[in-house]
Amino acid sequence: MTVVSMLPANNSKNVPLTTTISITFSEAIDTLAMASMMDESRFSSLDNVISEGYSADLKTMYANVVLKPNQSYFVALFYLKAKSGALLTTPFVYYFTTGADFEPYSVSGTVFSGSTGVSPEGSVVGISNVNIMNDEGKEGPPPFVGWTNVNSNGTYTVPYLSNGTYWPIAIKDVDHDGKIDPDKGVDVIAFADSIVINNASISNHNLTFMSFTPKSFQEVISIADSLSKNLPADKVLRRISGWDVDTLGRSQSWEFAYTYNNNTAGEAIRVSTGGSSTYMLDQGYIDWIKMLKPITGYQSAASSATVIANAENGGGKAFRQLPLPDSLEFRIELSIADQKYGWFGGAGFDTSKIYWAVAYTHTYHISQDQSQWVRGKFFLCDLATGAIIVTQTMSVKDETVIPEQFSLSQNFPNPFNPSTMINYQLPISSFVTLKVYDVLGKEIAELVNETKEAGNYSVKFDASKLSSGMYIYRLTSDKFTEVKKMILVK
Repeated sequence: MTVVSMLPANNSKNVPLTTTISITFSEAIDTLAMASMMDESRFSSLDNVISEGYSADLKTMYANVVLKPNQSYFVALFYLKAKSGALLTTPFVYYFTTGADFEPYSVSGTVFSGSTGVSPEGSVVGISNVNIMNDEGKEGPPPFVGWTNVNSNGTYTVPYLSNGTYWPIAIKDVDHDGKIDPDKGVDVIAFADSIVINNASISNHNLTFMSFTPKSFQEVISIADSLSKNLPADKVLRRISGWDVDTLGRSQSWEFAYTYNNNTAGEAIRVSTGGSSTYMLDQGYIDWIKMLKPITGYQSAASSATVIANAENGGGKAFRQLPLPDSLEFRIELSIADQKYGWFGGAGFDTSKIYWAVAYTHTYHISQDQSQWVRGKFFLCDLATGAIIVTQTMSVKDETVIPEQFSLSQNFPNPFNPSTMINYQLPISSFVTLKVYDVLGKEIAELVNETKEAGNYSVKFDASKLSSGMYIYRLTSDKFTEVKKMILVK
């Protein structure tokens, strides 16, 4: 799959402030496969996208945008899948400016394999105006202002930069899955200290790839305990979670969630393969975890490797090997909590105890940091031994599943024609509204306007009488509001 043309043309100048950006490809795009990963496979410096969509033959993607005067822009793709299954052969980037000329400065250097042994060919270099390492927890891609492909010999040049402070990053999608996830130990990434452009270009700025190895629960306990000393004295540990766990019980990211100030505030300690951090919890999550019992005894818990081995032998391996469509992905999550409000409601276990829980799920991707499971196999395990106590197999239609937090999922499919499903999750009984708007803010439809019990809900939106374009949908309750976009293609 290759790029045939783009508008504006590469390196165009004096581009109108209100315009349409488009890229045409040699084959029809698999819009269903791409809908779940656009935030991770598409990057640009565009900051005011009014609407976006695809041509009727699905060979062209477009966006109607409002640009700023005398500013340079880039649009980049490092992954794209065709309906035939073909992939974009090389990462793609092009530039244009609304000014009479581009910014005059550049950053150049070489990307090295380092100890990873991964060739820099096929990788990309981005330049951000924020420290990416301190941007954790924010949804969507980092705010890149420059982008370029790396040459076969490892050299690169990021053009059209102005004076300022920047943070460079090099990345390579080694496993060609359309996602940059070095925490899983396959893809590679390179960071560097900040650079300052001051009336001159920067050369010989080299980047060296790093890879990361997931960590077991036992490997992160002491790190999390040390960081917890910086939290308020009345802190209470409510839940421990490991995301994207492998079959050896290792996770790319472990989270220790605390409440304090009489359960009115909360923070999480995240220990990941790239380092550790502490961040504030949102109110919706606090409202849920404050119902959980304080966690004790986790330092002597069964190893995460033992828990996963028991789950694998108890049916997890068979679930993991089930075939999946491109729209879904497989994940394993580990958690330590009392597990009363979760996957095992009505299972008849002793709710006064703390347990290990394992979730084998099929999910679809919502954002860079969020996904929604649609079916799963769940194991409740003894905290001390890891032995399986309860096994559950469920889908989101099971009324016994109580969500962990308020959430509005990305509609599925997206883009869609003529109807799509919108899922949302309520951890407690709430009065909610779910409304659809056009890009001008006009209300198009009211899908929900009533009190709902805690649970997972799915609403069908029929757009057969509407024209193609981007629409906005908003879920509102007394404790939560979230807005998302969807695209109708006819």
